[in-house]
Amino acid sequence: MAEENDVERNYPATPRRLEQARERGQVARSRELTTAGVALAAAGAIAGFGPALATACADIVRHGLAIDRQAAFSDELMLARVMALSGDSLVAVMPLLLVLIAATLASPLLLSGWVFAPQAVVPDFKRLDPVKGLSNLFSTHGIAELAKAILKCVLIGTIGAWTITTSWTEMSALSGQSGAAGVAQVGGMIASSLFALAGGLIAIALVDVPYQFWRYRRELRMTREEIRQEMREMEGDPQLKARVRGLQRQAARRRMMAAVPTATVIVTNPTHFAVALDWREGAMRAPRVVAKGAGLVAQRIREIGQAHGVPLLEAPPLARALHKHAELDAEIPTLLYGAVAQVLAWVHQLRTSSERGGPAPLAPETIDVPAGLDPGLGAA
Repeated sequence: MAEENDVERNYPATPRRLEQARERGQVARSRELTTAGVALAAAGAIAGFGPALATACADIVRHGLAIDRQAAFSDELMLARVMALSGDSLVAVMPLLLVLIAATLASPLLLSGWVFAPQAVVPDFKRLDPVKGLSNLFSTHGIAELAKAILKCVLIGTIGAWTITTSWTEMSALSGQSGAAGVAQVGGMIASSLFALAGGLIAIALVDVPYQFWRYRRELRMTREEIRQEMREMEGDPQLKARVRGLQRQAARRRMMAAVPTATVIVTNPTHFAVALDWREGAMRAPRVVAKGAGLVAQRIREIGQAHGVPLLEAPPLARALHKHAELDAEIPTLLYGAVAQVLAWVHQLRTSSERGGPAPLAPETIDVPAGLDPGLGAA
């Protein structure tokens, strides 16, 4: 079952997958919504601009048929007249054309918004594959499109038949009306028919838009492995991240070891833990931990300290407490001020005796570590 889930696309698309699809120009589209929007805009434009358009067209026809003798026998005058009438015709229909162009551009924006995807205009010759075209023709989507086309034909045919039936009386009476009245009545009938047609197309779009959304989401579904791969790409390869962390630890360890030679004292367990402290009187508020470690790291700290003459003090309780509670490159905890003060006092005596040539002071036998800070006592 797990293997089937890895193969089948049973998981919804992630936001990143949807974003990538949008960058490629792959968004939900509904041709029915665009068709309905254009039809509704055309009906509204004819209803609004129809009278002015009819008047302009009548004037163009009237002027076009009024040709004087001189213009009839002059090619230049006839060409100029045709160009002038063509310009007048373009001006007359321009409002209608602008409304239709705006509706054509704005209708797709209602579904997916503005999408700028240069990749979508790159030629893709895979779309010319006849085998793939036949498979799409007989696919579930092809069958759904066929059913939708049949439904559209039936609906539009029904609306057309209803319009003709209800308008038959008015159409029969057109022959008895004047030219202006007849044109106005025909314009009203055309606008009514377009509004009825737009209503039917809107009904089809209301069904098609949810279907296109469902189909779009379905095509972008992902397998479990694709989701895992996306997570790895977004968060980084775990192996690469582990290697980066390892390199960071090595760099931090090198920086830590570089600070050991200048440390003031190294407190040891003596073999399990080692903590190097730095104290500069007048320059620091409290001693700082410049290096700490356990096992092999502690051994390396001791070796570097011995090589550079850094005093080593065996104080297991304090070493355990500092290793447990003190952060690297940070001041020691306040509760350990007293214990570390004993160590610094011994270091001061040691330096003084070394400078004056006297006997070395004895290392403190007991260090007062506050109760609860020594993890060794807690384990016991």
